[in-house]
Amino acid sequence: MFAFSKIRLRLSQGWAGAIGLCLALGLALAAPAFAAAPSGDALLTIGVGRDFFDGPDSRTYVHGSTNTWEALTYLGPNLKAQPWLAESWRSQDQGRTWIFRLRSGVRFHNGSLLTNKEAAASIKRIMSRPKYDPTGIYRDVVAVEAKGEHELVLSLARPSPAFANLVAYYASPIIHSSCFDNEGRLHSLIGTGPFKVKKIQRGQSIELEAFPDYWGAVPAYKKVKFLFIPDAQTRLMALLAGEVDAVADVGGILPEQAADLARAPQITLRRQPVATTHYLFFNCRRQPFKDREARFWLTSILDREQLVQALAKGAGTVAKDPYSELASDWAFGLLRPTSGRKPPSPQHPLLMILHGGTIQRWPYLEIAQVLQERLSQNGWRAQIQVMEPGAYYQALQRGSFDLAIQPNTLMTGDPDFFYSYYLESKGPRDFGCGNRIMDRLIQTARHEMDPDKRLALYRELAGRFNQELPLWPLYHDISLYAYGAKVANFIMDHNFRPLLNLARPRTTP
Repeated sequence: MFAFSKIRLRLSQGWAGAIGLCLALGLALAAPAFAAAPSGDALLTIGVGRDFFDGPDSRTYVHGSTNTWEALTYLGPNLKAQPWLAESWRSQDQGRTWIFRLRSGVRFHNGSLLTNKEAAASIKRIMSRPKYDPTGIYRDVVAVEAKGEHELVLSLARPSPAFANLVAYYASPIIHSSCFDNEGRLHSLIGTGPFKVKKIQRGQSIELEAFPDYWGAVPAYKKVKFLFIPDAQTRLMALLAGEVDAVADVGGILPEQAADLARAPQITLRRQPVATTHYLFFNCRRQPFKDREARFWLTSILDREQLVQALAKGAGTVAKDPYSELASDWAFGLLRPTSGRKPPSPQHPLLMILHGGTIQRWPYLEIAQVLQERLSQNGWRAQIQVMEPGAYYQALQRGSFDLAIQPNTLMTGDPDFFYSYYLESKGPRDFGCGNRIMDRLIQTARHEMDPDKRLALYRELAGRFNQELPLWPLYHDISLYAYGAKVANFIMDHNFRPLLNLARPRTTP
């Protein structure tokens, strides 16, 4: 049994600017007075709801939250590019040439220096293989070359006004070339981050150790362990029992668990707006949702405000834009429900599919059940099917579904990342709602160098999105994370990445 008392529930507001500045300068926030120097065996254990081992056929081998690899740029709190391994950048030839200047003195975990040739090899590995570049970040890149001692030059066939944003974080992981073969497959991970991989137990855990030659602030913790705990209740109990020091990942703590944590002594619970949005997808390739009126009608019977309050329990904000409102330059607030005429009831039950790995991280099953009930009240039958990841993605690809619920994170902070992925006719996740007008707008906006004209194009796209409603953004995520009394200065940012080199063991003052 656990003793319960009042906890401090804190918003992460106020940290965002400091985090961005620290990332830009490669510094750490000052440690509080009560955080003493750790012993050599200081261990931080973090529970997460998914396996952070991404595997040989991934871009990164392990998840970015491990703090093991780094990229050219990172997205700040406003989802604008900030320096990371590239300390600065500039564009030439009206956005057709981008020159990134790498930091000097950065070392890989094997002790070798980061060079522009190594950076070029990592970029070429990704851009030459579609499976590593599913969103087409490098679709227009025709050449990558190392220039001088520190410059990396990328030449593009067409202008790219936001290329520093496009290569942020997951788009440009810099991994030592000894880690991948001629096919681009990774067999290990040698990065430049504050931690290096020590041991991987697939489906169980990833163990890290601090990298003493890190170019930025050296971590206080000497060891970090990520534990994969797929069951949400088990994650909660592990935190309360002190088996893990923190639970930190998007969807790591379910909204309904906040109350239990709020009664637990010595637990700090934080709320962090993240760049993730939750969507209801329509299969526009078949009836009934091939008909725009059917899409409008369904959204009119689903009260998103009630969903956020009752099921997300306030851990989100109702979406007024197709993508994260953290991208404030591109948030127009034009998304509004539009009533549509009720179509004839389908002869067969609608099939709503859910990814089995998501229902222990967000209230997707409950949302699907509410929608099922609302449809039933209106004479429509619907069945819910929870699928294993492979079967789920096959169903999406084949179009053998009517509705699906899934998250998406605006990983580049740029609207093209969303529109080209979901709405362009040849996009990876176009479900049949694209059209020539939207294709033209997407392609034009992608290359428009005039900021005012580009803003106007995306405003027009947002308006057309509202008119067509090819998918239904439900809410923007406010992620919950928590840590125990032994930890201080623990922060998870808007990209749901724990800033591990800022965390400190807490000691008695």
